[in-house]
Amino acid sequence: GAWGVLAAALFDWGTGFDYFNGWSGWGCVEGDNGCKSGAWAEAFGANVMEIFIIAVWTAFFSLLVFVPLRVAGFLRADSETQEKGMDTVKHS
Repeated sequence: GAWGVLAAALFDWGTGFDYFNGWSGWGCVEGDNGCKSGAWAEAFGANVMEIFIIAVWTAFFSLLVFVPLRVAGFLRADSETQEKGMDTVKHS
């Protein structure tokens, strides 16, 4: 997940650590005068932002599902089951 997104930028050094290949394959990301200097930092920043956006998206939709379930009481076993234990009630 997140490590794969970070590793894509961390281990794509291009010509040097300041350059970046990205979708260009074996060629570097090009600017006006050849290989663009600083492209690696831009790509790493974009990947960090991607991880953040995915985390926010996941948290939002998880809350959208689980808050109504909690309010409705569907996420908790009844008190009798809790006292006896879920394994005892469901598997014995």
